[in-house]
Amino acid sequence: MTNFWLAIDHADDALFRTPDSSDIRPDILDLVADTPRWGIVVRPTQGHGDVRRELACAGLPDIETVDELVVPSRSTDAVKVGFDDHQTECARMALDILESLPGYDRVFLEPYCTTPGCLEDLAALATRSRCGGIVLKLKVNDDGLESIERADLGRASWVARSDGMDWDDFSDRLPRVKALGAGGVMVGRAVWGDTGEAGQDVRLKTIRERMHTIERVFG
Repeated sequence: MTNFWLAIDHADDALFRTPDSSDIRPDILDLVADTPRWGIVVRPTQGHGDVRRELACAGLPDIETVDELVVPSRSTDAVKVGFDDHQTECARMALDILESLPGYDRVFLEPYCTTPGCLEDLAALATRSRCGGIVLKLKVNDDGLESIERADLGRASWVARSDGMDWDDFSDRLPRVKALGAGGVMVGRAVWGDTGEAGQDVRLKTIRERMHTIERVFG
């Protein structure tokens, strides 16, 4: 299963609208369906069109307690959950999440914490999982990179999230991110967020070029 993911599960529909109110998501879905090695992150109710099931990931709403977790009908082989650990330690909450999501081949855990100790605990949990099925989706802003550098993530699989960065900022960090052990990206607005006002051809060309740039960095 791929470690290159383009995310269109963001909660704000306005981000996907062009000036004439067209929705850019169908074009992005078609682009991913035609791009080898790339998967798509969609809302559970959104559907993933012609993208193969193993290259589609259900992006669940962020949670602060496991009681808020809404488990969808399984239509993808992967699922992504963002969580904040106000009530408990990151690894304890992650374990509760995993117990609530049986049957997925891959679970992307997106902690909003950047504490090195918590990242190490999550990495230990991930490396104990079956068949490498847990992947951490980690912040690579300044605080996130500093924590990743201080933490011992061992053999844990992780991908970089753009966390609201623009393309130039995110892409400049990718060589360092790869050197720190990331296997790929799960990225949204950094790739497509500034393309809404462009014409369709320019928008798709820009997104495609950025996806290829990411591939080149990770080899």
